[in-house]
Amino acid sequence: MTHGVDFDARAAFRAYRLRDEQEKYFQQMKDQMSAGRQRNWSEEGKTGRLFILFISLILSSYLRHIWKSTKLKELFASSLDVLDEMRPIRLIEHTNRAKVITPFVGAQVDICDTFGFHIPEGCAPTYVSRKKLPRKRGRPPNKSVEWGL
Repeated sequence: MTHGVDFDARAAFRAYRLRDEQEKYFQQMKDQMSAGRQRNWSEEGKTGRLFILFISLILSSYLRHIWKSTKLKELFASSLDVLDEMRPIRLIEHTNRAKVITPFVGAQVDICDTFGFHIPEGCAPTYVSRKKLPRKRGRPPNKSVEWGL
């Protein structure tokens, strides 16, 4: 039964037969991007949020494709686990100081290699802690002086 549309039963079925599957698939994608409820105050805001959601779904689809077709599928149970592994990386900014990116470790390096990302300088796994060695107690020994006569 349709309201306000001049469809017979067969035409209505052709027009709406995939509607339920489309709605379920779209809901699944919104759940994956944590975009359940859209709080918007204007039509422009809603359009902007839907655009960002659309772009994030494209990137998520690409991530899922790479995850399935490479060695990442052996390392991670799902494409969301790949994102969770990269989540701890931070860019730390202090006023009047240089920006610092936290080091890439473990599987994060494998993910960057798989996607062809360049790891920034100073963030590679060759990172060495600046821990100072403990000082020896007591007076330092005198340096011996050799007299050349």
